[in-house]
Amino acid sequence: MVLMLIMFKFRYWRTNTTNIFGNSLLRILHFSVESRTRQLANMRCIYKGYNRYDIFNYCINSNTYSTFVEFKCWNCHTMLDTRPSLFCKNCTLIQSSDQQNFNYFELFNIKEQYEIDARQLTSSFRKLQNLIHPDKFSNKTEEEKVRSESFSSLLNKAYTTLLNPLLRGLYMLNGRGLSIEEDSITMDTSFLGEIMEWNEKVEEVNSTKSLEILKKDVDIILINLYKELSEAFNENNLDQAKVLLSKAKYFSTLLENIKEKEM
Repeated sequence: MVLMLIMFKFRYWRTNTTNIFGNSLLRILHFSVESRTRQLANMRCIYKGYNRYDIFNYCINSNTYSTFVEFKCWNCHTMLDTRPSLFCKNCTLIQSSDQQNFNYFELFNIKEQYEIDARQLTSSFRKLQNLIHPDKFSNKTEEEKVRSESFSSLLNKAYTTLLNPLLRGLYMLNGRGLSIEEDSITMDTSFLGEIMEWNEKVEEVNSTKSLEILKKDVDIILINLYKELSEAFNENNLDQAKVLLSKAKYFSTLLENIKEKEM
């Protein structure tokens, strides 16, 4: 009887001790995870809401696209499965942009559509520029300097392209395997006649005020063309997008001629 009582007490003690230990362990683990999360949240990051890890695996949490491609870090050969990856998640060195084959929208973590938020684009550009600008790598190895210059050059080109509505449209069209070469588009004669009239107006104008009026008129035409272009891309009407881009290119050239004459 005494032996049975002792065994019962031992089992009770062992069960409760195990539960206490298990609960304590869970509390310790929970605290550790919370502490680590707070540390990550307090670290400086590229975008609000992204932790430090996302600087190395850039845009992995983005809901604007889903692209997974594996490539090796040029330095430590770690497999990186997210593009674009600015830095290696293992050795933290800057990566090669030409290995990753990402598009300009992915680079800035914005939705791939014609209509964009210019402020968001500029903000993303400045943050990325601050990370990979060659000045940041003046004391680094030659390999890092070369990759920084290459990545920075691509960043500037991507920003210029997406910021300009005409270049952005041409880039999107090119990404779909199309272009606006003259032999691929048939422009109606009425539009070509309209362009000739506009060119004559620019040539004949002889006052700053008249040039300013012409400039505003062409600006309005371009704004309307870009609105139609946005709708064409949204509807995936690429034939219409080609025509609109061709017209926009004509009027953009006309606008440049007006600006040159103002000088």
